[in-house]
Amino acid sequence: MEHMKKNHHSNLEKVKNLFEAQQGIMQKIYRNGFQAYVDKLVNIEESFPDHDYEICCIDEGTPEGFHSAGSGILRDKEEVIEAFRKAGVQKITSHDGCGAAALYAKANNLDLTKSDEYAKEWSKTIAKELGVPYDHISSAEMNRPSDMHIARVAYYDNTGKFNYSKIQGLPIGFIISRKIQSSDDSIAEAKISFDIACSDHSFGSLIDGNNQFLIVPIGDSPEVVEELKAELLPLIEELGERVKVDGFYLKK
Repeated sequence: MEHMKKNHHSNLEKVKNLFEAQQGIMQKIYRNGFQAYVDKLVNIEESFPDHDYEICCIDEGTPEGFHSAGSGILRDKEEVIEAFRKAGVQKITSHDGCGAAALYAKANNLDLTKSDEYAKEWSKTIAKELGVPYDHISSAEMNRPSDMHIARVAYYDNTGKFNYSKIQGLPIGFIISRKIQSSDDSIAEAKISFDIACSDHSFGSLIDGNNQFLIVPIGDSPEVVEELKAELLPLIEELGERVKVDGFYLKK
């Protein structure tokens, strides 16, 4: 029992330390807004690189390429194949510890302990249908700890290029590729991101009305950002004070 108490205490300390490590950046964004924050990052354009048209999960640990939760595992298979083909996708990936795959397993009354196997099977199937390679991303290759999520934002990206990991100074975040999927699917993934961030696999109650989870619409103009904000508004109202929408565009 004493050993369990020590483990619990050390886990709480780890969560708090990871939360505090991002607090400086988040406070600047809360205070001045995301647009003002990125306008001061001299190399912000480097976070919009060309990529190899691979599909990765929205997980903050897999920031490369296009993004769809579990590489589309929560969506209709034929719709996913069509959307990925239209987007010119050249590779499909899965990854260790996929939360979307766990949701899929739960929704279909499957064995939760095998959720990563379902993710692999799904991604292999989609890759085969598209005639493109498949790859699995291990925990060691991911941009987060293997045992928890550390994202305090979800990027709602309408450019199809955004990658927060390419420069220093951007918050670690989930990435939702609004460019290659419907508003309904993208909004559902924004909610999944919020739910994960507020879960015991992440920051839980540390996300509150003073330290909100941010959903960050990204477009190539202020008009696009405003359109994305408008489509997200019902979700923001549903989720309450623990979430806020605050977007930006890349100034030419």
